Amino acid sequence: MDAMASAGRLTEDAAARLSKQYRSEIAHRYSYEFTRWMARPVRLVLDRFFLSEVIVGGFDHILTMPKDTYVILSCVHKSHLDYIVLGHVLFSNMKSLPATIAGKNLFHGLFEGMLPRFKGVCLDREKVNPKNLRSRENLLYLSTFYDYLMDEVMNRGDAITIFPEAGRSYDGSIQPLALGVFGIAKRALKEGTHRVALLPVGMTYDRVTEDERFHRMREQKAAGADAYRAYDKRGFIRHAIFQPKGAVYVDFGEPMYVKDVKNMDDLERELRTRMGKLIRVTAMALVCRALAGRKSMPMDDLFRHIRADLKYAKDNCLLIGRGVSHRSPGQVFKRALEHLCNRVRFRDAICIRTKDGSMYIRVKRADIIDYYANTVKHLFPAG
Repeated sequence: MDAMASAGRLTEDAAARLSKQYRSEIAHRYSYEFTRWMARPVRLVLDRFFLSEVIVGGFDHILTMPKDTYVILSCVHKSHLDYIVLGHVLFSNMKSLPATIAGKNLFHGLFEGMLPRFKGVCLDREKVNPKNLRSRENLLYLSTFYDYLMDEVMNRGDAITIFPEAGRSYDGSIQPLALGVFGIAKRALKEGTHRVALLPVGMTYDRVTEDERFHRMREQKAAGADAYRAYDKRGFIRHAIFQPKGAVYVDFGEPMYVKDVKNMDDLERELRTRMGKLIRVTAMALVCRALAGRKSMPMDDLFRHIRADLKYAKDNCLLIGRGVSHRSPGQVFKRALEHLCNRVRFRDAICIRTKDGSMYIRVKRADIIDYYANTVKHLFPAG
């Protein structure tokens, strides 16, 4: 800090005051009692309005981590529900929570007081954006952030959860990972007392709550924070009232032990690949893969495409969702249909038509179809 203060306009006292202010903004205020008290109502809300079931795989990977290991959970980011679902799974099975790094945009309204009590650590992504790190104040912020994680989280034996895509994926694919996850690993390696493990986590939904709104998210962001939040909130309310619930799958992968971070690009590719392999092939993904890029498709062709994808998934031991394994293409289509074509629930991404005695599918919301096709695109061969 002294070197940073003397290198620019910040005096040592000014740097100390600013660092204290930053630390206060970053810090969680975890309450075990509050978390335990809230666990049941949180699960009731999830069960009542959003999720039919929570299916967990590979949890032994986190239970068997050596005690002398700094653990960083690196999770894909599909929905705002990710924070809640992953936290609930960990607290239910371990009676403890990792410190979850969340964007400052989430710390507003009711969540401004609640997230820190759930061990939420606030990150101002604008300050740590590489293009903004020429500012000495922002460099001080980044230094303070890393100091806090080491002093108050990792050295106290807590794991860290990070969503390194730096926001939800609006197109369904896994986004390039922000290198901040490796910055944390680098700082942990400097301690020299523990091993450092990146633990990949996959999150897969039968139906993502925000899927029909992603196509306008960037437009709403450009309109301002208030417009963006209102638009986002309406999606959750609409889903909670009208839409059928679906399963969510939380899959933990094998730990990726890090010995150095000299080749960050290689580490990013390997970690993203490991996270991608934990995405499950769902009924929605199979149907949407067949329909992607098309305006319409005969039902027989759709079933042939699903059958071929099912065979590939089984032959290559891909993770598979409920209602897919050992099911016929017709059964897979029926499972996806309630999320794609449900007039009673105001859902109309596709429609079924009859022409010359044959049935065919017409695509009405190409953005939704493409979203689910992209979630598993990396798992199947091109073309």
